Amino acid sequence: MTRLLLFRLKNAMLGANLISNVIGVAVVFLMVQTSGTGGTPEMESWTRAVDKVFLPLSFFIPFLITLIYERPIRRYWEKRYRMVMPDENETLQAKARLLNEPFFLICLDFGVWFIAAVLYAWLHWRLGAERRLLQDVLTRSLFTGLITVTVAFFVFEFVLQRRVVPHMFPEGGLWMTPGTLRIRIRTRLTAFLFACNILPFISILDNMMWARQVPWEAERILAKLHSAIISQSLVFIGVGVWLAILVSHNLTVPLREIIQVLRSVRDGAFDKKVRVTSNDEIGYTGDVINEMNEGLMERDFIKTTFGKYVTREIRDEILAGRIPLDGEIRTVTVLFADLRNYTPMVERTEPKEVVRLLNGYFKEMDEAVRSHHGLVLQYIGDEIEAVFGAPISREDHETMAVRAALEMAKRLRDFNRELDGRGFPPLAHGIGIHTGEVVAANIGSPDRLSYALVGDTVNLASRVQDLNKEMGTEILLTEATQAGLREPFSLKPLPPVRVKGKTQEIQIYALGL
Repeated sequence: MTRLLLFRLKNAMLGANLISNVIGVAVVFLMVQTSGTGGTPEMESWTRAVDKVFLPLSFFIPFLITLIYERPIRRYWEKRYRMVMPDENETLQAKARLLNEPFFLICLDFGVWFIAAVLYAWLHWRLGAERRLLQDVLTRSLFTGLITVTVAFFVFEFVLQRRVVPHMFPEGGLWMTPGTLRIRIRTRLTAFLFACNILPFISILDNMMWARQVPWEAERILAKLHSAIISQSLVFIGVGVWLAILVSHNLTVPLREIIQVLRSVRDGAFDKKVRVTSNDEIGYTGDVINEMNEGLMERDFIKTTFGKYVTREIRDEILAGRIPLDGEIRTVTVLFADLRNYTPMVERTEPKEVVRLLNGYFKEMDEAVRSHHGLVLQYIGDEIEAVFGAPISREDHETMAVRAALEMAKRLRDFNRELDGRGFPPLAHGIGIHTGEVVAANIGSPDRLSYALVGDTVNLASRVQDLNKEMGTEILLTEATQAGLREPFSLKPLPPVRVKGKTQEIQIYALGL
């Protein structure tokens, strides 16, 4: 924050109030020039004398009161300029004061002009002015106050939204600031209606009342009315056009930003934010859209992250709620893959290299499983557990598992050629495949769950994988898997074997590469 920006932020509302009062006085001055009061020279002399005292005070005293009101706001900006973070109470107080300042200044301005109305009316009464003149003086001061606060209403809103709020509320959330009043859309439109219709109507009525009371001849009154109505109409037209531009800007700019952000959301981009500069319905809508975008970004992140663990097809099915995760019995094909001679490799290789080797191997194996509609459930040390047919049912899950095993073997050969070029010994693995019933569910603690398979099928698949060491093979599958294959593969039947935990022998097949 530069010193110039600090000066602008601290004095933005003060300057806006000064401009509003000058505009109000200028409008009434133009109106007076076309109508006149008809007071005596003595009264006009006294009025000018009071003006010399009252007009400076009418600007100076509100100036001091405004400075006192703005002390928390100014302290906040000074700390921000000095790169000192204000505490929470100071920040909340400054924000509340800033959002309530337009209402405070409007009340202050109208109070000053109300005092002016009473003071000047009392002065003319003391000097023996006629009732018509007293009414004219009282009306003119009140009318000046009405014009001033109406203009100030829109000037304050413009300055607040475009100059100050973006720096104090960079993340929006104005409506959440406690103890603040809100400038609602209905309030804006009511003020605009008052400025463009009611005030001109009051001005015309004032001229008509003046014409009825002034003791002039008809031609002179008509000429004066003609001049006054034309000039005042031009003034109100100019003020009305200017206010229309302010109102249009204050409403259309945030709505345009909302539309642009919503278009980005429609196109799948959730990183855009609405710049919230008001605490009305539009500001609340902007905050809700920003919160929605944050939720969509988080969901998209979860969706993308989830896609690192499962295939896109499985991810979308789970997120859509079409897959029950509270436990179901499924017939699936389970695949286990385990690296050979892993422990000696770890002993003679740097830990970081071991991690890189494992990650490279797992990457290739995972892509092979995914490409055939499988799901890697977990990595256990150097072992991979994968499933085909869950959580999405597939009638050809046996075939998909065997295809994946063949691709895993091919990818391992390609990976070993890469390792050889880097001076590392080749890797070897064993793969076991078995088909059967399992319980598939989300399993774990309430704070951490994982999609897992439970049942004898899982244990048997792991035992079959381990048989590769005894058989000198790379890929083994059971008879249950072989019976479900829907296309021919190069299978070699091996003698029945008994595995740990089973009382009966099982028939296994070696898969030719």
